[in-house]
Amino acid sequence: MNRPRAFTRTLLLTLLATLVILPGCSAIQLAYGTAPFLIKRYVDSYLALDSDQLTQWEPRLTAMLDTHRVTELPQLAGFFEAFYKASSEGFNANNARCLTSAFVDLYRRHARLAVGAAAPLLAQLTPAQVRGLDANFAAQYAKARNRPELRDSARQVRKRTGRYIERIEEWTGPLRASQRALVEEVSAPMPDTTVAVLEYRTQKRNELIRLLRARADEAALRDFLTAWLVDYRDLTPALVSAEEQLGKTVETLLIRLGASLDSAQRKYLNNRLISLRDAFMHLQNAPRLVPVSCRA
Repeated sequence: MNRPRAFTRTLLLTLLATLVILPGCSAIQLAYGTAPFLIKRYVDSYLALDSDQLTQWEPRLTAMLDTHRVTELPQLAGFFEAFYKASSEGFNANNARCLTSAFVDLYRRHARLAVGAAAPLLAQLTPAQVRGLDANFAAQYAKARNRPELRDSARQVRKRTGRYIERIEEWTGPLRASQRALVEEVSAPMPDTTVAVLEYRTQKRNELIRLLRARADEAALRDFLTAWLVDYRDLTPALVSAEEQLGKTVETLLIRLGASLDSAQRKYLNNRLISLRDAFMHLQNAPRLVPVSCRA
């Protein structure tokens, strides 16, 4: 989903994204086992932390990952079990809506964990580190603002369609020409929110920098990050509308593209979903699965 990003979200959401694109149980176990090292290296490179800061933060990171193992792995196993059942039975309006809603719930649960771990680390940044973070944000904004597709809406739509196809093929294997055309047809009406998302993200990053310069404490930073990255309390009306339309687009793709899958594609998808479900069960110390609850 094309939502605003910050390093706080990456702490655990990158882990989630990495896990669900890796094939096979052993690869997922390896990624999960190396997560503490990868997260510490990423955070250090982003914030230029000193060794004392990393040492002081490490227990919070460990607690976050321990909580994730106990509370979120069962949720992930349950999500992929529900996805597998929906694929086996055939996607329809009810189960497609249920899956998209469950995915949003998973994102928010992970974002809340990431915010809880990020707030104490941000609260101890030095003025020099805050200046470095601000410069990093500014460089990213300048790079994003100079992307050629921002000046060519047709190119932007082609790139978006290409991204959708690439991500779908990770789950189904290669799509036929007619299926690619279907993805293009369904996704084409989506509004182009690239600039709106970029400006919103930059606004929130600037607010974060102001809080850091004012030496905001951990609680204040946690509240700010939660409102921004978990609850989306101040999204513009245009972005709220785009989010709703994106959800409907995903549901339509699940139903229409799902109906077009041949036996080999269906087998590829189902094997992938089963593998993920089993991997998230295997990673738990006391394996359990939390069923997805669909609201009527």
